[in-house]
Amino acid sequence: MNRFMFGYCAIVISALCWPSLLTPIHAYLCIGIAAILLRWSKLLAGGLFAVAWVSLFSHQLLTFQTSENHSSIETRAEIISLVYRNSDRISADIRLLGVNSSTFVQRYMRVNWPETIPVRVGEVWQLQIQPKPIASTLNQGGFNRQRYYLSKHIIGTGKVIIAERVMATENIRTRFNHHIIDKVLPLSNGDLLLALMVGDKQFITDEHWQGLRQSGTGHLIAISGLHLSVLALWALFIARLMLAQFNVTQSIVNLKLAAMMALGLCIVYAYLSGFSLPTQRALIMLALVIVLSFLRRYSTSFERLLWALFIVLLIDPLSMMSAGFWLSFGALGIILSFMQQLGGNKDVPARSMRKRMTKKALQFWSLQWRLSLLLGALQMLLFGGVAPYALLFNLLFVPWFSLVVIPLTFIVMLLSSVGLATQGILVGLNSTISPLTWSFHQLQHLPLTWLSASEDLSLALLFLLLAFFLLRLITKPLWRVLALVFLLPSALLMARPFVDINNRSNWKLHLLDVGQGLSAIIERQGRVVIYDTGAAFGEDFSYAKRVIIPFLQYQGIDSVDYLILSHADNDHAGGAQDLLSQYPGLQLITDIEMPFSVLPQPMSCRPKHLVWQGLSLQILAPREPRAGNNGSCVLKVSDDQYQLLLPGDIESEAEQELIQTYAAFEGNVLTSDVLVAPHHGSNTSSSEAFIHAVSPQLVLYPAGLHNRYHFPKTTVVERYKVAQSEQYMVGRNGQLSVIFEQDDLKVRGFRYDISPFWYNRVFEFGLLENTRVE
Repeated sequence: MNRFMFGYCAIVISALCWPSLLTPIHAYLCIGIAAILLRWSKLLAGGLFAVAWVSLFSHQLLTFQTSENHSSIETRAEIISLVYRNSDRISADIRLLGVNSSTFVQRYMRVNWPETIPVRVGEVWQLQIQPKPIASTLNQGGFNRQRYYLSKHIIGTGKVIIAERVMATENIRTRFNHHIIDKVLPLSNGDLLLALMVGDKQFITDEHWQGLRQSGTGHLIAISGLHLSVLALWALFIARLMLAQFNVTQSIVNLKLAAMMALGLCIVYAYLSGFSLPTQRALIMLALVIVLSFLRRYSTSFERLLWALFIVLLIDPLSMMSAGFWLSFGALGIILSFMQQLGGNKDVPARSMRKRMTKKALQFWSLQWRLSLLLGALQMLLFGGVAPYALLFNLLFVPWFSLVVIPLTFIVMLLSSVGLATQGILVGLNSTISPLTWSFHQLQHLPLTWLSASEDLSLALLFLLLAFFLLRLITKPLWRVLALVFLLPSALLMARPFVDINNRSNWKLHLLDVGQGLSAIIERQGRVVIYDTGAAFGEDFSYAKRVIIPFLQYQGIDSVDYLILSHADNDHAGGAQDLLSQYPGLQLITDIEMPFSVLPQPMSCRPKHLVWQGLSLQILAPREPRAGNNGSCVLKVSDDQYQLLLPGDIESEAEQELIQTYAAFEGNVLTSDVLVAPHHGSNTSSSEAFIHAVSPQLVLYPAGLHNRYHFPKTTVVERYKVAQSEQYMVGRNGQLSVIFEQDDLKVRGFRYDISPFWYNRVFEFGLLENTRVE
């Protein structure tokens, strides 16, 4: 085993848990120390080099030349891919060129492009862009878009203001891309064929996306190691047959020539399909496996895997943030391990055709269930759930794609590149996808197409898998006993929902990061009350689906007791229908007239007192239905020690009415330890009189990062400073969780406490920031 490579790979992967990165000066110092240590400890030298390289790579990626006010940037860029489109705009990935290019790191941006400006992949444009940082909403259980962008080298997003075409790059790939889209897209499965041929997923329909997710077959249409490996095996088989006509002895020379021809065809496929980062990683892995197979020195599966891992992480150390990285190397590790077991099997081969076929079928099943189990476990860890029918679908369609779809797709791509593919051939290829899409329709009639996994279940599975693989890899009895240690945390995590290990008197407020909007969850003993839902946009997007429901599933919560909608503004009530559909048994409290039926009937926001899980829920206002911000449903939650006030979007007029009603007499009801700032920190709210009446210890601002209203306003922040209140903003911290314990209040932010890793920090555009900003 190469200790330098092992140390390097292990430390690069550990960067997922680093709190910060080295400065460039310290990184260069580490490289010098690593060079000195190389003679005495290759393992330590590899680790130090990894720390330095990840830091330097990230600084090089995120350093960007902008104007002084950052209001707009001008750059030359190449159109890499068109991600998706709606009625009036296209989302495109661009590669930055010229002054904003880098020596050894490719930088990308994801920009919104006006539909009125025709654009094609491969063109070079001079652009003026209104930039935005990659910082995104961050919550437990939610999709970490910020980490996803970094893994794809996307350093910013933005809106194209002015665009001027510099040149239309007409190389083989762009000509092929333009030609194939026009011919394939009208076909019934053309959206999936385009993903297979040119890596273009912008046209995949919502129906097909849902089917791929529920069946666990998304990897079949995402160009990856599977596609390149299948193509290489077919090419190797055909090349050996052809070469055998010239050299009947089947020498090792023929095998090497066939392998090089197979690798060459894979390079052609990767080139025509766009050379995306996942495709590049898969090609590197395949090339190393082929080359090392002919070098006796690196004959074990572990050494081949280590070499592939080392080269991939050396070229792109941030690839370890990608889900595709873990799925690809996980699958490759299982395949290599399984093939090594077959190679070590000294049994006498079966003599009859029937026994040979039975043996092959059992070997295929053995490999398939291992792959499905591992990929299902990784899917649960990476995406918070698993498709229970994935094993069945992969058993059916992995062989179908390997034997039919993938080789035919490549043949049609070659014919199309030279103008020989007729419409009849394309229609025939389209029909090979039909069994998969037909099965999507049948899948809709089956129950439990997606099973969500809580944090405890995912971590328990992780420790269980670690114990299992260590027991399989380790042969010494003493070390195998140590591997069993991983079973203990797994058992504890599985038992936690049934064991009273937490103080049942504690309760929590989770102020979720829903951009410029509000959604708060009060949690106690596995039960929740939701106050507002955040916004919804269009028919498909709502923060209820993207943030609230995944958060509850991550916490292992499967029901909601109350949903309180403060008022009708979209940023407060946009996701109501999605929550009511997901949790039909909840009790709705609101003055909003719903455009759809709700059962049971909603309760009004007239002042009332409810007891829930031992907590007091007091609705303080409004006294009569009222439109607008001042008609917000004001909620106070309290126990014997702490009070929480949720005032919605009330402004100074409604604040004064609350003071007159509840604070002007003995026993001020408004006094609260924690206040969610009214109207997101607007200057029309949080009057001095209201702040004095509430006297909060903690003030939380439900305001998005860089929101267009510039909430919270500086004057409001100053007022709370005068009142000596501790202040936190959701946009800067991500999800904010306040834990009400018997003797203390604890505030935990996602970016700095819950998931305090360097890639979750607030990245201003073109700047890597590791300082803590509340």
